[in-house]
Amino acid sequence: MKHIFTYKQTEYFDIKNMSVIGDFNNWDETVNIMKKNEEGIWWNEVELSSGEHLYKFIINDNIRMNDPIANLYALNKEGELMSLIIINENDERLYNNEQYTVHIEKYNMLNQILEEDLQINKKYFNINIDEKVVTKFEFTNVTGVHAITVLWYKPDNTLHSFSENILFTPDGEEDKPITMWFWIELNTEFLLMGMWSIKLFVDGEFILEDGFNIGNSPTYTSTKQKHNTQNNGFEEWC
Repeated sequence: MKHIFTYKQTEYFDIKNMSVIGDFNNWDETVNIMKKNEEGIWWNEVELSSGEHLYKFIINDNIRMNDPIANLYALNKEGELMSLIIINENDERLYNNEQYTVHIEKYNMLNQILEEDLQINKKYFNINIDEKVVTKFEFTNVTGVHAITVLWYKPDNTLHSFSENILFTPDGEEDKPITMWFWIELNTEFLLMGMWSIKLFVDGEFILEDGFNIGNSPTYTSTKQKHNTQNNGFEEWC
């Protein structure tokens, strides 16, 4: 059957090029190159045989992202969480009607990995003192399995790096929050000084953006203050 893969671009995430990879094209990102229509939706039509097909989007040449509307995800042989589409013998797509949830309970930015629940959110990092820039996320009400992706952008708005972790609730720990850390090292390579930013995605869907400064003047931290943002109702701290 013919299936059209789509991905909706938002104003918070600049996409220059995009393709879809999977077992249907031997994971070749040059085969199914996606195009953007007037509504800002990237799309590509693929011929799919019956069976299960793992796939993922490649954005801006190297960012691997899941399909936010897939609602079915599975691990590949390397342990990476992939989007999954299932076609039955009648050339019909099978859908999963289960609704899964993720809630971001807390978010902090620190200069080290800490288990303690500190009521601060660091926004300035000194390359002569701080070893890391660490983002700490605490998730609750997690059902199903999810890919959590963080992109790090330099002051010139080019991508520095990205990483992905798999989020799920272990059996018997449904009432406990799940903590994840993402970080970059400050003292292992030359980094541009100025205003950096991070972008958080859940299953390929943009959730929030936050900024921080890297410099070499005395550091400071700020107390936690909430202000409203337009990022899916999530409250950032500054």
